[in-house]
Amino acid sequence: MNSTIALLALLTAYGVFRVTRKIIGQTGHLTDEDILEYKYRRRSLSESYQKRITNHIGRCEECRKRFTDMLMG
Repeated sequence: MNSTIALLALLTAYGVFRVTRKIIGQTGHLTDEDILEYKYRRRSLSESYQKRITNHIGRCEECRKRFTDMLMG
């Protein structure tokens, strides 16, 4: 019984960790690697990755400026 409770607690903690990591990943600024990968390999990236980058560039002024600067450079 105790091992079952411990297993459920562990699985719950792991689930919370994954959700938190995903939320943080969606709200943090893009890395230079993200932007360059999007710039040069957009067609080979997964649809969800492309969508995440596109949405972020659309709503984050700082990352949009960095993206524009990389496109020009």
